[in-house]
Amino acid sequence: MTVARFEELLSRVGNIAPQGLERYVKDLEAEASELLPAEVLQSVLDANGVPQEKQAPLFDALHQINAIPELVELAHIMAKDAVRALNRCTAIEFFQPKPDCLTGFAREAFAFLYTQLCVLEGRKALRLRGVPEQYDADIPERMTRKQLGKYVKTGDISFDDYPWDMNFYCCAIFLFDRFYFIPYRWGDTPAAWRNSGTGEVIAMWKGGERVRRDGQLDGVNGVHDVQAFATVYEEDAQNVYANPVLPEGVIAREPVRLAKGEWTQILDEGDYLLALHIPGGEGYTPERVKSSCELALAFYAQYYPELPIKGFWSESWLYDPGLKALLPADSRIIRVQRQFYCYPTPEGEEMIGLEVFGDRHVNPDTAKPETSLQRALIAAWKEGKHFHTTGMFLLSKDVPNVGHDPYWKEE
Repeated sequence: MTVARFEELLSRVGNIAPQGLERYVKDLEAEASELLPAEVLQSVLDANGVPQEKQAPLFDALHQINAIPELVELAHIMAKDAVRALNRCTAIEFFQPKPDCLTGFAREAFAFLYTQLCVLEGRKALRLRGVPEQYDADIPERMTRKQLGKYVKTGDISFDDYPWDMNFYCCAIFLFDRFYFIPYRWGDTPAAWRNSGTGEVIAMWKGGERVRRDGQLDGVNGVHDVQAFATVYEEDAQNVYANPVLPEGVIAREPVRLAKGEWTQILDEGDYLLALHIPGGEGYTPERVKSSCELALAFYAQYYPELPIKGFWSESWLYDPGLKALLPADSRIIRVQRQFYCYPTPEGEEMIGLEVFGDRHVNPDTAKPETSLQRALIAAWKEGKHFHTTGMFLLSKDVPNVGHDPYWKEE
């Protein structure tokens, strides 16, 4: 498809494509004359127990979509690229598409019907790679069940978290043992270096950022420190001089100098990692982290050899260094935290509020704690303390040492 044709389609149906997609359409063509075969939709609805009165509006929406050839063509181009975009980690700013050429329920239902097209394209791509069906069995269906369950109960077909759900509909996320994995491109902070002699890893923060005395970024959670320091980053052919990040997730005030003859950069902007996502449930232990990561590395090496995976990345409230003061050292949260190299992010305490209390904006004065962690958090908040969403990385070379705190040193 030419870029001119792609832009023409957008002008006719509305801007429903992810930003930047025009760079990737030249090798794609849409052969189908319908968005989705009616028998496929029928099978999905029957498998999820959707009653006839709720099926009819979806079939009517499909009929309206199929009557607009430009929309069908654009949807197929989008779906073909979506499954590969999630692996190249570009042009994936998915937002729930609502075509201007549709009205009423059909306009709202388009996104769901489009996800089912993505399932077909995702599975087709996996089979071409030789990925056995066991790896995507029930992956997209998990989100389809949730979405149709909401629709049957409320009549609302809109999505609560469309970008996250698309990972499943495109069959691009995989569950290995305890955790989900999907490719991720590393940003510009921090860079990581390894000592060629000792194997030690040090993360170095970029320059020009203000950091509070507690090692967190100034301004996070609305907290500013008049004595915050500015980070530095200087690099030449012989050395790199910057503020190091301690593995527990704080930036140190004093810069350090690394000699490039002794240290090699092992994590830089644009490097491929696997994003590790944590579903709820039991088994959040270092042993399951190690097992899951080993399985993920083996899978991607076999079926996605073009992706040079250097390790793993995640962001979570579970990695917050402040949790050490609330939980025993042998708690699962702290034990797992110590297997990663943690670092600060600009995100504050909304995630911990949502995940622990079910409320991003939990009020410690009115909350009614039911668990020891909730009680400890409320007590800490009332003392004026704050918590943070924290990032982590785990390099592939260090996975064998998971369970033995590969980056942390004895305090």
